[in-house]
Amino acid sequence: MWAYTVQQFRDLSPGVRRFIATESLFGIGSGIFNLILNLHLLDLGISKGDIGRITSLGALIMGLASLPAGFAVKYIGRKTMLVGGMLLAFLALILFGLGTGIGTITAAQVVWSLSITAIVNSEIQLIFEYCRSKKEETSAYSLLFAIFTLFTGIGTWLGGYLPLWLPGHSTVYQYAFFVAGGCLGLSGLLRGVLLPIAPDKAQPGASTAEAPTKAKAKSKHALSFLVLLSVLIFNSGFTFCMLNPFLNVILKFRFGMEDGQISGLLALSGFFFFAGSLLMPYVLERWGSRRTFFILFAYNALVVALMAVSMPASVFAGLLLIRGAGFTMLNNLMDSECMSAVAEEDRNLFAGMRTVSRSIGNTIASYWAGYLLAGNHYALPFVLTGLALLTGFGVYAWFVQGKLDRRLGAQG
Repeated sequence: MWAYTVQQFRDLSPGVRRFIATESLFGIGSGIFNLILNLHLLDLGISKGDIGRITSLGALIMGLASLPAGFAVKYIGRKTMLVGGMLLAFLALILFGLGTGIGTITAAQVVWSLSITAIVNSEIQLIFEYCRSKKEETSAYSLLFAIFTLFTGIGTWLGGYLPLWLPGHSTVYQYAFFVAGGCLGLSGLLRGVLLPIAPDKAQPGASTAEAPTKAKAKSKHALSFLVLLSVLIFNSGFTFCMLNPFLNVILKFRFGMEDGQISGLLALSGFFFFAGSLLMPYVLERWGSRRTFFILFAYNALVVALMAVSMPASVFAGLLLIRGAGFTMLNNLMDSECMSAVAEEDRNLFAGMRTVSRSIGNTIASYWAGYLLAGNHYALPFVLTGLALLTGFGVYAWFVQGKLDRRLGAQG
């Protein structure tokens, strides 16, 4: 398995390797931010219900901005949008650190959401541009996410101790936002300098006379396929935001854990994300897309259902770790297989549709989860996530599976 992963990395194109290397700083900054945000807001006196509403507002903004971003990236370029998004994220984290009232925090959330919109509407398409084959696309996505999750875990661990080493004034978490912002800003600058101009992947097309008719027929079929994939991505967004943004709150209030314990457990969970990301290409090559989808949907639904049951903190922690690997594998598979199945000329549009769909799922889930947690219903988010996973499996099996298999098969 390790030899397989090493060989994967050696076979990557130079642009892909540079992209993956600069993901480490992005991961550290994101890990710090993800851990401290809710804890910082709670210390500022913002209620759990308001936190849920702020989170859902951010997801809604991403949804509204994603289609315009998908069209804009065609004109300003994927690399420019990616670097600009990361520098905007730096600004958002500075605002989070300086803000003390709900108005400033909301403004920071708006800037953060716009920055993530720019990143997600350019990142995967750009790294796929550097790839030479569909197999390399799968490897590149998995390794990129593996590095991101590994360093997110490191950032999460740091997030538990930075408030002790560098306590802030408004809350103890204040200066940790500045450290996270510095990581994201530096990552953006390095990508601006180190990433090459993507190669021209345009394919020879039909003659000028034939092109409009063929393009019209093709676009109709392509759009229906993109809509089906977007439904699947909506489900992914819902299952993510029902739990992941609130795990620190659940651990703090359901099990009474301290910040250091929470950061340690979530950092260790990040290692399981990393392991799942590395394992994904190997599993996909051995089992194939269809079988892997079936197994991962069932695995994740079972684990989150178990997490809803009353249990000691140690048992819950074990389930949280093994959920991390399975959840990462399912989402990596979904994102990489869907993007690989989309034609190059449709990828900017799909990136926008994907982000809109995921953001709608995120908005609904985060608002609902915030409402449930405000009422101290700590088990219900896991029940709803399990039901959503079963629904996602039904959508995949009945509507998406056949079309996805044919598209991936046709592309070799």
